[in-house]
Amino acid sequence: MYRTLWPLALTLALTACGPSPLPPDAAVQPSDLTVDQLVARSNAARGGEEKLRSIGAVRMTGTFGARPTSRIAASATITPGHYLRQIGEGASLVSIKAVDGPAAWELNPLAGILKPEAMVPEDASRFRHLADPQGPLVDAAAKGNKIEVAGKLPWRGSQVYKLNVTFPDGHTSFVYLDAKSFLPVRTVGTLYLPMINREVGLEVTYDDYRVVDGVKWPFTEKSRAPEGRVAQTIFWKKIEVNAPIEETVFKNPRS
Repeated sequence: MYRTLWPLALTLALTACGPSPLPPDAAVQPSDLTVDQLVARSNAARGGEEKLRSIGAVRMTGTFGARPTSRIAASATITPGHYLRQIGEGASLVSIKAVDGPAAWELNPLAGILKPEAMVPEDASRFRHLADPQGPLVDAAAKGNKIEVAGKLPWRGSQVYKLNVTFPDGHTSFVYLDAKSFLPVRTVGTLYLPMINREVGLEVTYDDYRVVDGVKWPFTEKSRAPEGRVAQTIFWKKIEVNAPIEETVFKNPRS
């Protein structure tokens, strides 16, 4: 979900940003809550462990651009181990990123990828982390995710708790929980940029939480990677939980 909740860091520059990296966090103070307490409160805030564990599929549809009125369509479909994100459609297709179990492929005409081809390993790893409709904090140990509390700090005029999530492949991301609502409001990870052949810092922020089938989902996701001149927003208009999804939608059409 974090892409869903972590839902969704894209690779297309819509707005020219400065070349500086993401600024470092403000001084991090020791947490007054344990990692188990933080994970439990966050999952409870989203709808509760039982509800979250029942999520087997998520389908999101909306728009991609600076405003909700953008005409560029965006969609994300997620089941365990599978992920499909599409920006644009038909003649206006911008990109497709997909994970189908061990396989990961993409289509990106603006980057010269005119036919579906395998993602580079750095990109494939990031999108595999998104192939989890429940999110990385739900049943973390069973999924092989290691969660650690990094501390508490100010962010945008409020306090947040910072969690360090280490995935089974060894890659890490930071999840920031609002200290009052305990909902995820920010994630920080990395984005691989083939044009410079390295990873840069990527921030995704989450806003406009609404309840769908008893679970809170963010309907606005803003991504930015200043070193890659990336800044964009997805506005979800509809989120469907546990709708029937055919696994064929994730398959590379060339396979």
